[in-house]
Amino acid sequence: MKALDDRAQNLQRESVATELAARVEAIFELYPMLCGFSVQERSTVAKDSAMVQLEGELYLADVSVITLPALRVTQEFCNQIANVLLELMEEEPDVCDLLSGRTFARTVQ
Repeated sequence: MKALDDRAQNLQRESVATELAARVEAIFELYPMLCGFSVQERSTVAKDSAMVQLEGELYLADVSVITLPALRVTQEFCNQIANVLLELMEEEPDVCDLLSGRTFARTVQ
């Protein structure tokens, strides 16, 4: 019975990880100027890099965009990224464990 429970938990975790990957990919597609961001626990975030509190102790941080003279990271931009992550957190509460301490970066192919 334990093996069956473990398998079900692994399948659920894989499903949540797949959904997280899809949402992060969608964020990068929606914002082509975005280079990367991280999700960190409050205790590990430098005060000048915390952008948006997500849920509990999780924060969106270290948001970076391509370097152009007229382009900079704004609070509104960070809020838009945070909203996508918060929507996912509401739909899949287990995703918080997968988000914490992660850095997401655009992949160039």
